[in-house]
Amino acid sequence: MDPILEHHYRTLAEGKGVRNEDGTVSTVYTMQVDIDGKPTLIPGLWNGEIVDEETAKKNAVNSGIQWPTAETHEKLREYDIKLHEGMREMTPEEAQQFLEVVKSGKRDVY
Repeated sequence: MDPILEHHYRTLAEGKGVRNEDGTVSTVYTMQVDIDGKPTLIPGLWNGEIVDEETAKKNAVNSGIQWPTAETHEKLREYDIKLHEGMREMTPEEAQQFLEVVKSGKRDVY
């Protein structure tokens, strides 16, 4: 599973999404940064809190996760849009069950 999608579903499962003024819930709040000179897509939401870019980058690097990269920021933005189209809001229980099914290999998610 793509690490951004996994972050989305894990945030839902842990009940750590951030409720926006319009009623939607943010679970990832993606940011594009350069890590080792490469455009990289990382979460800006960590442990139920939207953090600044420096903290997000530090958290992403320290996580040890290989976050999505692309040759250009434009291509990375296209990928980010595609990922967000596949994100669904669900209850923490549904998100946990979804993660378990995907991890078991019974369902494939890019």
